[in-house]
Amino acid sequence: MPIRFVFISDSHYHPAAPRDFGAPKLLTRGREVLEATVPAVNALQPDFIVHGGDLLCGGGSFEIPLDQYLESVDTVAAAYEAFDAPLHIVPGNHDCEAAERSFTAFAERFTIPSVLEVVEPAPGLRLALANVYHANSNNGSGIWSPELDQALRRAAAEALRDRVPLLLVLHPWILPNQTDQGGLVTGHERVLQTVSDCAAVAAVLTGHRHINRIRLWRDFLVVDTACLIGYPVGFRELILHEDGMLRSRFHQLDLPDFIQASRDRVTPEACDRYQGEIGDRDCDVLLPRVRELRRPG
Repeated sequence: MPIRFVFISDSHYHPAAPRDFGAPKLLTRGREVLEATVPAVNALQPDFIVHGGDLLCGGGSFEIPLDQYLESVDTVAAAYEAFDAPLHIVPGNHDCEAAERSFTAFAERFTIPSVLEVVEPAPGLRLALANVYHANSNNGSGIWSPELDQALRRAAAEALRDRVPLLLVLHPWILPNQTDQGGLVTGHERVLQTVSDCAAVAAVLTGHRHINRIRLWRDFLVVDTACLIGYPVGFRELILHEDGMLRSRFHQLDLPDFIQASRDRVTPEACDRYQGEIGDRDCDVLLPRVRELRRPG
């Protein structure tokens, strides 16, 4: 049976944003996004949901006082309780409170990995959920620590032994683009090498840079997903088939006024960069490692 799941990222809820901050975000209208997200995701009836981090606006940059940060934790947690499918989360750099950069209050309402947690959200598929802020929450793009690297190698070895594909999930990018190095996890070269070495890791899912991008790197897929709080205002539906074919469909929220207002904050060229090319949003692609793992005999 195909496995259907949803990947959302960078929803950045702020209960009382004084302004919208960097375009194309519309933080002053975050309640609209929060209220539209759950029914849109539930309508797809996914087997499970993954959030790629930055649910909130903590961690600096957004001028959020502690009381509003704590309010946002409770508000988002209460809203996400209405998801019909299990929710799995990795923390983003804006999910900690601003003063001490602590994830304590966030972790009281959301289950997050202390370092790397492996879950099996559907039969025959595992997620490796990575906390790249466990060693230093002051580094906005996170650190791929030796502890994370060792834990992923162990998880991948177990998955290979069991012939089960493993999807790595972390907040920041691991694969550079051609124009800049921004948003890359510190130690991205090590992550790429480790994933390349580990034949059970079939794909890597990230958020952070608010850009849709899908790339096949060697024989594994890298799937980067745009944000909910600004253009293109959507999330991914991913369907993994038994033969290793993966279908990606990007769904915009049903918020036409919000989408247009966000779009109007940036140039058409910037909008094209955020939403990605057609194949960065909607595509059908073979995951070679899944096919190999599921090959009979």
